[in-house]
Amino acid sequence: MRRVNDPGRKYFYRGLSDSERAAFEAGIALATAYHYLLGLPLPRRRASIHRLLDELGRGLASQPFREKVELRVKGLRIGKQVYRYGRIDPRSLEVSVVVRYGGSRVWGRMSWVEELDYPLMRIEKVVHTDGLPSRRRS
Repeated sequence: MRRVNDPGRKYFYRGLSDSERAAFEAGIALATAYHYLLGLPLPRRRASIHRLLDELGRGLASQPFREKVELRVKGLRIGKQVYRYGRIDPRSLEVSVVVRYGGSRVWGRMSWVEELDYPLMRIEKVVHTDGLPSRRRS
């Protein structure tokens, strides 16, 4: 099993598995992106929007155990009028995150689910990178 250099580990429940901790961290990453970005005004040029989202994603990926964070904004309507600017709202924001903790890697995603009328944060995949099933620590 891969060892994690995590000085904060001692503050967590001892029986927490690596995959459970990775899922927890993915949830933190998704919630951070959602609450941090909601309402953010966007530049009028699409190329500028992509650069902004790339840089914000890199910033969010600097949090512990994040391997990758991708931000996307879809369905923007940016007009030419002075009061018609794009901004991030729950329906337009999509976030994907990959977290690695110990012997586990977790993929999380947040996007608008029309059926639920809600920006759903969820775990899409869990892989045990050491080839072993996730075990609880004692």
